[in-house]
Amino acid sequence: RSPVPRAAGPALFGSPGSRSPLVNWYLHEIGQDFEMVDAARVDRSSTQYPSPFGKIPALADGDLQVFESGAILMFLADKYGGLDTPEKRAEVNKWIVWANATLDPICFKEDGNGRVLDTGLRGDPPALQVLDGLLEANEFLLGSGEESFSVADVAVGSYLLYVPLFFPDISVAKWPHIQRYMLQLLERPAYQRAFGAGTAEQLQTIVGKKGDSKMFGLF
Repeated sequence: RSPVPRAAGPALFGSPGSRSPLVNWYLHEIGQDFEMVDAARVDRSSTQYPSPFGKIPALADGDLQVFESGAILMFLADKYGGLDTPEKRAEVNKWIVWANATLDPICFKEDGNGRVLDTGLRGDPPALQVLDGLLEANEFLLGSGEESFSVADVAVGSYLLYVPLFFPDISVAKWPHIQRYMLQLLERPAYQRAFGAGTAEQLQTIVGKKGDSKMFGLF
């Protein structure tokens, strides 16, 4: 494996099958140039690697090293995304933290070794009921209209859209406003560029289906 490269501007270390594409998504949304580094081709045990745990995604920007997808999104939004006041940062950061601290454990049920066993979206978690109500009133998390789309939607939307990717039998039709939101995010060119147009098309079919999973004879 090669030494960890140093790039001018942000360098994102990741792989298509990890959480790193959600960072790509945001970078594409704001039109920020970056270097994509295949984490499999570098020495992740090196002290130059941005995460001391050797995990992905990780990001280097000059001498700064950032790990954890939520922290990376916060940094990028702050430096490149125009979040130039504490109030603007707080508006989005609360959703990024919620996505990582609350939504992630709902979306993915893991064993003690971190292996994903199932998803909590088979039930009807209270947090999802609240989110569905919020999205009834607003197109995006911070409001309606394209100007309201933000890194908050990247954070929350990514976790929601990862679920049908791993569990294609799942149905989100019980939350009609979340379903609309997910379908709308899948249409975004930046999402399709980050995750692949084929993935977006596949997810549109899964997310758009009506009724619950029992209709498909899986339970």
